[in-house]
Amino acid sequence: MMKITTILNVFFLVILSNTLLAEQYKPNGEITINTLEEWQNINNWVRIAGGSGAPTNNDEIILSSNAKLNLNYNLKSDNLNIYFTFEDDGFLQVSTQGAVYVLGSIIMDKNNVEMKVFGDLEIEGDFQLDNGNLFVKDGGNLMINGNFLRTDIGSGQFEIGGNATSFSVEGYFDDQHNSPYVYNTPYISIKGSCSTKSGTFCNEDLPVTLTAFNVSYSHGNAVIKWSTASEQNNKLFEIYRSKDLVKWELIAKVEGQGNSYFTHQYQWIDTNLNQSGRNYYQLHQIDFDGAREVFETLVLEAQYQSSLPEVLISTNSISSGESVQVLYRNEKFNSKRIIVVHSDGKVIDCTEETKDLIPNHFFSKGINILLISYGKEKYSFKILK
Repeated sequence: MMKITTILNVFFLVILSNTLLAEQYKPNGEITINTLEEWQNINNWVRIAGGSGAPTNNDEIILSSNAKLNLNYNLKSDNLNIYFTFEDDGFLQVSTQGAVYVLGSIIMDKNNVEMKVFGDLEIEGDFQLDNGNLFVKDGGNLMINGNFLRTDIGSGQFEIGGNATSFSVEGYFDDQHNSPYVYNTPYISIKGSCSTKSGTFCNEDLPVTLTAFNVSYSHGNAVIKWSTASEQNNKLFEIYRSKDLVKWELIAKVEGQGNSYFTHQYQWIDTNLNQSGRNYYQLHQIDFDGAREVFETLVLEAQYQSSLPEVLISTNSISSGESVQVLYRNEKFNSKRIIVVHSDGKVIDCTEETKDLIPNHFFSKGINILLISYGKEKYSFKILK
């Protein structure tokens, strides 16, 4: 195992190179993209610097009154990550088959701008909605890795609807204009604080926001600590311990706060841990209706705790059909990404699908590279299948 490999170094150099060579494009009128060939068709684009071309990875697309985009193609599958800028009357629709990772942030502060998400749209940074309309519905997925802010200087609609629709924000959510219109039970997750000018959006059944989770060794005991920024419908926490990642023992139940918008600190001391080997801990959160969320698996080894890396995996060989469990030494970060690279170069982002337990079918025959970004660090593992 290497903390940062040559592969990662080359990867980041390529990103830096692409940033320096980024170009700006506008859609050539109102265009719909259904295939990679249509995306690469130079007749669909206007190059701002002159000449011809089509957007590639790390380029910027500018949307305006005569330059509107309906994306019905999965750009993620071709590792095409794009910046978007909205001018007056700018319009972006991510249709059912569409998927895109947006670099930087999105700011909608011009006149009469609109975004519709029926497919998959993920934003690297913040989303600021000063003006215009935002619709996430009918199975759409909008994920914001930064913060969401809607100011009270403009106008427009903000709707989230459909039981297969999801809207998630890794940072805070602040709607100073009004409150989103929510219908037909979409999935909504706000990791940070939540506030609106009016309405009951922040009083909906949002998940518990876990801001820290760690385990440390102290005087022969395992000290397990965690904290929450907010809690909704939270009945209790359960702590489980295992010596082999197979058999799990319930060792503690800690009462939750029910509904709270204030920070709460929790602690439990395990006095019966294995002193000569590894101890694995899981934190479960249970709602009053019985729904359960399982957080990261932490590992503690009393004798060699200081020498353990921050991120480990359960196995490097999965030829017998095993899954790969990602383990964390003593900390929980919101910023996390898990990528599998096959021997033929195919890249699979399985951050959301796996929840730290990566099924065998995500890997191909031969040697795979498992890349994990956790907090500010990068880790690389070879997996043989």
